[in-house]
Formats: sequence, C-alpha cells, structure tokens
Amino acid sequence: MNVNDSRIIEMFEEKMAEYAGAKYGVAISSQTNAIFLCFEMLKHLKQLKKGETIHIPKRTYMSVPMTILNIGCKIKFDERKWSGAYQLLPTKIWDSAVRITKDMYVKDSLYCISFQYKKGIPIGRGGMVLTDSKLCRDLLRKLRFNGRTTGITQVEDIYTIRGWNMYMMPEQAARGLTLMSIMAEKNKDVAGFQDYPDLSKQEIFR
Repeated sequence: MNVNDSRIIEMFEEKMAEYAGAKYGVAISSQTNAIFLCFEMLKHLKQLKKGETIHIPKRTYMSVPMTILNIGCKIKFDERKWSGAYQLLPTKIWDSAVRITKDMYVKDSLYCISFQYKKGIPIGRGGMVLTDSKLCRDLLRKLRFNGRTTGITQVEDIYTIRGWNMYMMPEQAARGLTLMSIMAEKNKDVAGFQDYPDLSKQEIFR
C-alpha cells in the first residue's frame, strides 16, 4: 500500500469518525473482519481469554456467532430486542452493521460498522471500527495489515504483532468518501432483531 493509497483510506476513516462522533476510524475489509480483529486485539491486550462466554441476541446475522466460535470463545444467546446496533457483552465491541447515522458512536466502545451494499453507505463491501483510543487504533491498523506499520516499507519495518490481510482497498475508501458527500445526517436503522432467524436453534451454535 503506497502513501497515496494510505491517505485516501485515512481520509475516509477521518470523515466517518467525525460523522459518527468518534476520535478515530480504522477501515477493514468487512464488518465481520472488523469484529474478528477487535476480539483478537482484546486477546492481545489480555482483556479477553480464550474460552470466555460472549452474550449476544439470538436473532442476529450468523457471522457474529461464527466469529465468536472462530476466536475460541463460547456463545450465550439472550432475548434482547434490538434495532440497528447491540453490544457483544461483556466486551466493549458493538455490532452496528445496520445503523449508520450522525453521532451514533457509543463512548469508549469498539463500534463496528458495515458498508455492504444493503447498508447505509453501500460501498459494496468493507467495514470500520470506530474508537476513542489511539492505542486501539494503532493496534487495529497493524492487525489489518499483516502486522505491518502503515507508511513504513517492509525492509524497514519491525514486526511486533501477528496480523491478517484485512485492510480496505483504496478504491472502496474513495467510493465511501463520495457516498458520504451526499449522506444525510439522520438515517433510520436498516434492520433489527425481527429481521433475523433464531440462531439458538441451530445445532452448530450449541
């Protein structure tokens, strides 16, 4: 990723964070991957242990419980009735895949949003983590980019954390900036609990 590509992505991150009411944004290849990297970061910070139980609504998109299993944690479904966004308890991760509106950010959270084609900013694919923590922003940037430091060449970089290939492409960020230029301040939630099946009935999640 060259300097110009990085700057386009940073511009989108800054614009989205300002709109949402957060200090920072970290663009990711998808919202599911954004949630995954937040879990991995919490494990790195020793704020989450393998095998812990994560509480989520039983009516949600299947990638959320899939991700919980994939990071080595357990699922506890609950009866929450939600619209637009909900918290993955007891963590500070929020799934806001179907809400994009002005000042939506929840203070001190890891607020994960989606840019899938049916969502509020329909880039087609991609996601972002909103945060007020510079430490979290910097760690997530490394995690999404194979452990690399943005702006430093492979020859010069020193790898301190294991990462994944989950960064947003600059073309997607550019489209996001264009869509944000015509974005309304207040938008209705795209979906809520009533739009999803009861995943607690699925054998794979028991």
